[in-house]
Amino acid sequence: MARVGDGASPSPGRVEAAWTRIAEGAAAADNRFATRLGDVEAAQRATLSGLLADNAGTVFGGEHGFSGIGSAEIFRERVPISGYNGFKPYVERLIAGEAGVLTSEPVRFLEQTGGSSGGSKYIPYTDSSLRAFTDCLHPWLADLIRRRPGVTRGHAYFALSPVGRSLEARVGGHRLGSPVPFAYFGALRDSLIELSAVPMELRLLADFETWQRRTCLDLLAAEDLALIWVWSPTYLTELLRAMRRDAASLLPELAMRLAAVQPSDAVRRRIAALETALGGAGPLGALWPRLDTISCWTDAASKGFADEIRALFPGVFIQSKGLMSTEAAVSFPYGEGPGCLLAAGSGFFEFIDASGAGRFAWQIEAGQTYRLIVTTAAGLYRYDTHDMVEVTGFTGDTPRLRFLGREGLVSDLCGEKLTEPFVASCLGEVGLAGEPYALLVATSAPRPGYRLYVEAGPAGIDADLLGPSLDRALSANPQYEYARRIGQLDPLRAKTVVDLYGRLKRHRLRAGMSIAGMKAPVLIGNADAGLVSAFETDS
Repeated sequence: MARVGDGASPSPGRVEAAWTRIAEGAAAADNRFATRLGDVEAAQRATLSGLLADNAGTVFGGEHGFSGIGSAEIFRERVPISGYNGFKPYVERLIAGEAGVLTSEPVRFLEQTGGSSGGSKYIPYTDSSLRAFTDCLHPWLADLIRRRPGVTRGHAYFALSPVGRSLEARVGGHRLGSPVPFAYFGALRDSLIELSAVPMELRLLADFETWQRRTCLDLLAAEDLALIWVWSPTYLTELLRAMRRDAASLLPELAMRLAAVQPSDAVRRRIAALETALGGAGPLGALWPRLDTISCWTDAASKGFADEIRALFPGVFIQSKGLMSTEAAVSFPYGEGPGCLLAAGSGFFEFIDASGAGRFAWQIEAGQTYRLIVTTAAGLYRYDTHDMVEVTGFTGDTPRLRFLGREGLVSDLCGEKLTEPFVASCLGEVGLAGEPYALLVATSAPRPGYRLYVEAGPAGIDADLLGPSLDRALSANPQYEYARRIGQLDPLRAKTVVDLYGRLKRHRLRAGMSIAGMKAPVLIGNADAGLVSAFETDS
């Protein structure tokens, strides 16, 4: 069967049938979710009760007396809040092959994500933890189709990146990463694969340049593209920049592909429209006339990049992604109102207020900011995400949340989540453990990336060598390495600066900030242009 990525004219009947199957398949989960909106306390208590009962016989459950915990209040008393380091010994045991450590269910695979004080961490996935994501994504799709029926008028693009590792990669006896695409979508995966504007085999490509070019060609061939679903908005903006940069070679190749399956007049019209759109610096709506919705991160550090996408596609609905991470499915876009709805059946959630007091989901208040604690079917119990959320309102009595960023000093331009302890350890690896003073600065203009500034002095630091060395050290964080590999982050640049700390202090003084208790940071996230200018000038 011809597919849109081959340049074939899309079959409206086939596309419509796939979207119909998706709508019908998502309906049951949507109905279950909707019935819980009016009683978040009941939904959350039931979720916790199920997690405790299912995992009472595990090593962790036995150590913490899960079988004797009869309420959320007792759970809070018996199980301490912990970051990844508290779970690392248990994860190491399951990697070594021990069963029943954190979950009674077998571990299907491990996912790798960035750590705070170390380069990476491993999160186990079970059938139930996968369903926790499915139970969000199905209602999201049902609601999207209801509110944005235009998405059903064409094909879709769901971020499909090169895996960058063998599909047989393992950590201990467990697979590293899901062996199949769209695993989080459960029974809808086949229909979504059928709707995909790019073939699934692109994820098997090891060479980034080849992957990027073929992805650009497939997307440009998909004139009926109606939905784009990515995580970081920079993922999409990088593809669009590649299309503009390489248009002179992409379009002739695309014309040859289209000519094999479409009338010559249609090919000429399509290529002419693409030449006009890609040849300028303005909006890109002509690339995909039917594009209805782009789903991506829009909050915190992603806001500026999402605004760039809004400017490029002024008539397209930009939908916030909500808060979904490797560790947990927390919230997703659903219904009316600001923010995204808490996924009350996908985990048990606690919220730490400004005073340090813990609250349950039925106790939090609109307009307040909280640090998020999660308990999940993946075996994370009272896990401190360090994610900060604001309660923007309620649907029924289920809270709506907006992601504000990470607690503490974290840099997160496009999902890399670099923290100050990790950056400090990397600086030590390259010989910058305190002297001379070094500062890593994240900047989003003109392109997202990191700049290393080092105090100039008699030691004769070679900035040209330091940049690549630190880049390699930071790549121990898998999200940073991935963002660098696919071009979301520019190569790290290094520069020696005379009076580095003095320039930082003076900049903060000019901004009206107190320097009485100012410390010398090693990481500044998403720096303003004035600070970068202060470091880049020669005087």
